[in-house]
Amino acid sequence: MTRAIVRRSIGLVLCAVCCVLSGCVHRSLTVLTEPPGARVYINDELKGETPITYDFTWYGAYRLTLRKDGFERMDDQRMIRAPIYLWIPFDLAMELVPLTIRDARTWSYILTKSAVLPTPVPPQTITPAQEPVAIAPAASEDAATTAVPSPDASAPPASSAATSAADVPADDALHPHNTETPDGTR
Repeated sequence: MTRAIVRRSIGLVLCAVCCVLSGCVHRSLTVLTEPPGARVYINDELKGETPITYDFTWYGAYRLTLRKDGFERMDDQRMIRAPIYLWIPFDLAMELVPLTIRDARTWSYILTKSAVLPTPVPPQTITPAQEPVAIAPAASEDAATTAVPSPDASAPPASSAATSAADVPADDALHPHNTETPDGTR
């Protein structure tokens, strides 16, 4: 039993030493622009102004947006791939090595100036004395004397029970089955 206790003790001590002395992987990304001072958004999160260095935690795809007044907005998508020594299962061994492993990446961009837009001019305010007067169109004498028939004027009155063959429009004369005789039969 004493051997089992000693083995367990040694195992616990080794685990504690590995945990205390274990290294870590330090990942950093530096973004540089020419000219400096652009706002950096990574995956739609503001990180700061260039030049900037920040620590990232995972490898994979990143969406980068750069904005600076007077310059065109720049959008970019990049993939940060892990180095071979940080692939599975090697990453476990690298985490246990009592050294700090650094993975530093740098992205550089050159911003282009935006087109110069003309300075907007505010609209002029018009005082009541300067306001144009709306002139009503003059009514013509012909329009007052000429009566325009209403669209219902050409329709036969609703009180007429039967129409004569003379009152039947020419269009209906071509179709004899639609005409009525003077005595009301078809």
